[in-house]
Amino acid sequence: MVREWLTIRGERWIDTLMLWINGLFWLPRRWYAQRSGPPNTAWHKLMQNPSRHWSRWPFSLQGRFFRWQGHLITDALGLTWFLGRQHQDMHSVWLSRIATGQIGIDIGAHRGYWSLFYRFQMPMSARVILLEPDPENYAYLLQNLAANHADWGIALPVAAWKAPARLSLRRLAMNSVHDSFGGKVEASETWDTLATSIDSIVEALALPTVDWIKIDVEGAELEVLEGAAETLRRFSPTLWIEIHDTWEPVKGILTRFAYEVKDSIEKEGTETYSRIGYIWAERCANNA
Repeated sequence: MVREWLTIRGERWIDTLMLWINGLFWLPRRWYAQRSGPPNTAWHKLMQNPSRHWSRWPFSLQGRFFRWQGHLITDALGLTWFLGRQHQDMHSVWLSRIATGQIGIDIGAHRGYWSLFYRFQMPMSARVILLEPDPENYAYLLQNLAANHADWGIALPVAAWKAPARLSLRRLAMNSVHDSFGGKVEASETWDTLATSIDSIVEALALPTVDWIKIDVEGAELEVLEGAAETLRRFSPTLWIEIHDTWEPVKGILTRFAYEVKDSIEKEGTETYSRIGYIWAERCANNA
């Protein structure tokens, strides 16, 4: 990981220097936490003080941008996402449809890391609709798209739901570090946002097709699928769904929409969800 860290470059030399200094403080603590006592307990103790996370201490890296693997520019939280190997959560074979798909929808796009990373597997003419309702994440999403000259991305500051609505959403306390690192997750802020269905977005943008949909909506998987019924029927897009305690209901609605679960991954639960993971689903051949 140290070698990987040293390959990261900031947009300015001072950003690179600050990152490396933060790493000098962080990496020994991380190494010690992983090798002392029960791994989960030690790591949890380390993350109880997010103000000492490498992205914040001794220098705050918020608002600074870095070049990952020489070609992808991301904000500091994106480095956490990549260094944590979260882009590898899904098996590579699942993503074969990206290579031929012309239009995809990234629901719960966060700051765009997933679509930016897999952009290099998409056709040159492909387009991605990215939905992100959190105002802070949406602002970074726009900046990350612009920094990477991603004119293929259409970012919308709305939530996906079963019908047009105004929703009250919750931001997690670890949002600026990353809750997947094991820190205590608590509600820190709520806000109202506009929501709409995928069917409404497809109709409003007059999309000629939808080849894939990635869904990461923190437990609202059923409502999103309900709002995509016509899109699923017309275009039979490949689905990649992050599951948050909704395994059986999601599998049930997929069956109702004539989808088959091709594969799934179940991960260790968190303080918020007991059963999390991913589902890869395709429309049954005789119904496509």
